[in-house]
Amino acid sequence: MMRKKIVPMSKSAIRAEQPLLFPIYNKNGILLAEKGSLLTRSQVQKLEKLSEIFTLHRALETTIVSKYAKTEERNSIYRLPPPLERLETLEELLFEVYSTPNSSTCLSKILTLVNRLQTICEKSPDAAIAKIITDTNDNYSVKHPLHTAILCELAAGYLNWDIEEKRNIIAAALTMNLSLGMIQNKLLDQPQPLSLEQQQVIHDHPEETCKLLKKIGVQNSQWIDYVLKHHETIDGKGYPSGLTETDIPMAALLINLSDVYCAKVSGRSYREPIFANVAARDIYLEKDNTEKGTLIEVFVKTLGLYPPGCLVRLENDELAIVVSRGNRVDTPIVRVLSSNPKNPLLPKVKRNTQQNHYGIKNIVLDGSIEASLDYNEVWPT
Repeated sequence: MMRKKIVPMSKSAIRAEQPLLFPIYNKNGILLAEKGSLLTRSQVQKLEKLSEIFTLHRALETTIVSKYAKTEERNSIYRLPPPLERLETLEELLFEVYSTPNSSTCLSKILTLVNRLQTICEKSPDAAIAKIITDTNDNYSVKHPLHTAILCELAAGYLNWDIEEKRNIIAAALTMNLSLGMIQNKLLDQPQPLSLEQQQVIHDHPEETCKLLKKIGVQNSQWIDYVLKHHETIDGKGYPSGLTETDIPMAALLINLSDVYCAKVSGRSYREPIFANVAARDIYLEKDNTEKGTLIEVFVKTLGLYPPGCLVRLENDELAIVVSRGNRVDTPIVRVLSSNPKNPLLPKVKRNTQQNHYGIKNIVLDGSIEASLDYNEVWPT
């Protein structure tokens, strides 16, 4: 059925880091990339090595028509939305995955998520971190694995891990709670302690998720292994198997670190979110001479003490938002929001907090300022 609907297409129509206007199939009708996917250069090179690639007939007609469109119209097609907006689109796709984990299209959607997330993190790493810090706490079941995957991608890049290793880590982080579905939204707002039944569900979810991943067609052993061990800790007090350091891969430890950090800065029904610098400090205090200690050091360097998205008060009493990381973990680049706490103007002046008088005094919580901010304007690309 599928073969009758696909036709050959030119490889020159595929562009790296630009949304596909059509789906791409191999000669057997197997989907290689969904419409709208953002392919990396290496992925485009892999497609170019295939003898032939195909697309749906209707999609091809659309492409032929667009060939004769005005230049400015074609350019507008390739103009990417702001990174935070693109990350929100990924949320929607991940929601589909967690809502219908047994769907026949689930694996394809997960792989598309991995591709798109890597592209965004590569081009807009500070905006990706800001997504974590500025996000609201609704739909935690979906946002939490997305946030965790962002940190894993950035820290793994800092460590120069190879491409396939990073892809497996991201895939594992995105799917680490798949068997829980949307239950975490309920648990987040539950005022009473977890019941024994709920505790058992949480304890078993790494193993149950691995079973589910295999059921939808995941055959990658590293991906499965990272999901299985992402709650194991080097002191042997993790779950589900109580493994120790030598039995836990570094990638699983990285997922665990990212998971813990994101949980700390998100808050719960019974506590407010922890300031980003406090969350980083708490994690850093666990640093030792083990491999996890080295990983913790890299993790904190990747994020900084004041990650993009934090509202901060400077030494000169200016209120500012962190827009990018700086030369040191405690000296980011900020954009001034108000030179006077009583004057909520947006002068857009940038400060390097490493310079005199512009050091960070503290992180602040100011809902009125946050509500007036257009984050897509702060991180347009």
